[in-house]
Amino acid sequence: MGPGDLDQRIVIERKTQTRRSDGGYDETWATFATVWAKVRPLSGRERTQADAVEAPADYRFTIRRRSNITEAMRITWGGGVFNIRFIGLTSARELYMDVDGERSVAT
Repeated sequence: MGPGDLDQRIVIERKTQTRRSDGGYDETWATFATVWAKVRPLSGRERTQADAVEAPADYRFTIRRRSNITEAMRITWGGGVFNIRFIGLTSARELYMDVDGERSVAT
């Protein structure tokens, strides 16, 4: 794979906490990194849960190797939000890594 294959811009987000004036916290998602990726759909399915139809889909995002991404983060791309489910660990010699995400859309 060459750098030209990374033709989609994705945003990696992490959860942050902001202190409210009443002493509590609000959790929001903030941009951690914006990177180029190769995006491929892996699978999709339809299921009924709690009387609602959901259509989750699994995608693989191939990006330049990074050591600071965790499963607690998420990816936004193409108007969708993808929970990171798996990070393919690679050796320090590898230029690229795979990050698998799941998008669940209620219909």
